[in-house]
Amino acid sequence: MYISIDQSTSSTTVFLYDNKLRLLSKLSKSHKQFQNQLGYVEHDAEEIYKNILFLLKKISKKIIFNDNSFLSITNQRETFVIFDTLTGKPIYNAIVWQCRRGQKICDKINRSSKNQSLIKKKTGLILDTYFPAPKLVQLLKTKKNLRNKLKNGLALFGTIDTYLIYRLTKQKSYATDVTNASRTLFFNNKSLTWSKELLKLYGLNIKMLPKVKESSSIFGYTNLNEILKNEIPISGVMGDSQASIFANQCFNKGNTKITLGTGASILTNIGDQFPHKKNIITTLSYVYKNKPSYSYECLINYAGATITWLNNNLKIIKKPQETNDIFTKTKSSNGVIFVPAFVGLSSPHWLPNSKGMIYGLTPSVNNSHIIRAALESIAFQIKDYLEDLEIKQKIKCNHIYIDGGIVSNLPFMQFLCNTLERKIYVTDFQDMSSYGSAVMGLLGMKIEKNLKDISKYKKKYKIYRPDKNKFPTNYRMWKEVLKNFYL
Repeated sequence: MYISIDQSTSSTTVFLYDNKLRLLSKLSKSHKQFQNQLGYVEHDAEEIYKNILFLLKKISKKIIFNDNSFLSITNQRETFVIFDTLTGKPIYNAIVWQCRRGQKICDKINRSSKNQSLIKKKTGLILDTYFPAPKLVQLLKTKKNLRNKLKNGLALFGTIDTYLIYRLTKQKSYATDVTNASRTLFFNNKSLTWSKELLKLYGLNIKMLPKVKESSSIFGYTNLNEILKNEIPISGVMGDSQASIFANQCFNKGNTKITLGTGASILTNIGDQFPHKKNIITTLSYVYKNKPSYSYECLINYAGATITWLNNNLKIIKKPQETNDIFTKTKSSNGVIFVPAFVGLSSPHWLPNSKGMIYGLTPSVNNSHIIRAALESIAFQIKDYLEDLEIKQKIKCNHIYIDGGIVSNLPFMQFLCNTLERKIYVTDFQDMSSYGSAVMGLLGMKIEKNLKDISKYKKKYKIYRPDKNKFPTNYRMWKEVLKNFYL
């Protein structure tokens, strides 16, 4: 049996798989979100760790271990923790990928085209508060005690995977995988090493950084904080989006995966070359046997989070599942245009200071129209990016695989298919990130020997085909609002 931890933005889920990677059980527990009007978003990393132990203890009662058993980890990327070197306990809240606290740092560094060019050349990314570096700089600017501890080695920096590995191995393993390191903005995604040049650019003086390993490596051994009698290896560690593209086995150029979670992550395989073009993100998908694979990436901050906003803030729905029926019964948005730029617009426009908008309100508009427009905005953001990718980057997305929680809304999935005007492959298995890290763990444990061997683990898909004459005409109106108010 294999265990997989998926530590995501809103919750943590622990999975139990059998030796054929069939899901036997899963348990979830949510954690608190700390937000303020400045756009700061934080998590209590200690709460997250305690939730994991709680879930592991519950699911361990069902586990029958053997010599091949292991633990894999997939996690919310870009979120980072500063934790005590001796105890492993966090000494400040986790800074979440959605947090905008580094914007002034970005503005300052981005004034120099030379700086922008260096960052793009080394990372393939752009300097944006989505990534840890500017937020870390801002945090250390205001918290001198943290800055001094990192400088002196009394505290350690790590993305969520690093923090969990450190805690679960009782402070014996300070490590990360290449996919998580690649998101920090101070890792060279071509040479696959920490970049002293970028650390100097940001003015970051950090005594130690985690050892970077391939995702299929052995990252240490754990007894899950005494839950198990014997230790098992940790293998198969990946950032959630990369784990998903791996699970969907997008191994050929043009293969594209879209994960519809809190945000929407789109990765399109571009092979083993590392282009660094303006206004598009080049991402390290994975490294296997020293061979890197890269993708172009789109980062959409608000997908499922838009539905959560309707629930928590506007309170016009009582639970997200209500949107399925509302979307079916409400045939149009009645002219309402929804732009969920709550924390700025990302790919392909990169306008971090943008704000959200509901446009086109008239006396005949009701809650259902707003809900419909909010869901439509998810599809429209994806269409907007893929149009840009194909027109400007000349990349043809030849197979589109979609996963994530929103796929359970079948009417919306058909609407998305109509909007994209192409066939899409949708899996009803909603936990592809966990699945991908577990598959990677099989390679790390030498249970499977190569990428060809894992083809038998590819999930089955429902195929959606676009309906004739059903392209949503209000997409053009949505683009016009974007053009007139944002671009």
